[in-house]
Amino acid sequence: MMSPSAPRRGRVETAFGAVAVPWLLMTGTKDDSLIGNADAASRLKVFDALPPGSHCELVLDNAEHSAFGDRALPGDREPRNPNHHRAILALSTAFWDTHLRGDGAARAWLTGDGPRKVLEKADRWQRK
Repeated sequence: MMSPSAPRRGRVETAFGAVAVPWLLMTGTKDDSLIGNADAASRLKVFDALPPGSHCELVLDNAEHSAFGDRALPGDREPRNPNHHRAILALSTAFWDTHLRGDGAARAWLTGDGPRKVLEKADRWQRK
C-alpha cells in the first residue's frame, strides 16, 4: 500500500488493527499531501497499528509523495533520488513474489539482508 495515512476520525488501531492479509507499506520522511492533509507523521502510525503478521514497512529518507510515481509534483521541495525507484522495485517485487507466488528465495531475500543492499543508510525497513 503506497503512503497510507491514519484516519481523520477514529483510532488508527481500530482502522488497521484487524488487517489479516500481508501488507507492504511504503512512504517517505517527507511524504506530505495537500489532498486530505495527510502528512508523513500520520503515515507512520499505520504500521504500528497493524497486528502481528506478514507486514513490512519501507520509509525512504527525504522521499516526498511523488517518489512513488514517475514524475515530480507541483510543490515538491526535494530533488528526486534515483535510488528510490530501485528500492521500491526490488522490495515490492520480492514482497509480491513471496506472498503471491510462494517464492522461497524471495522470502529469504526479504527477511534476510537483501533489503539493506538496495536501501540507503538513512532509509528504514521493518517487518512484523
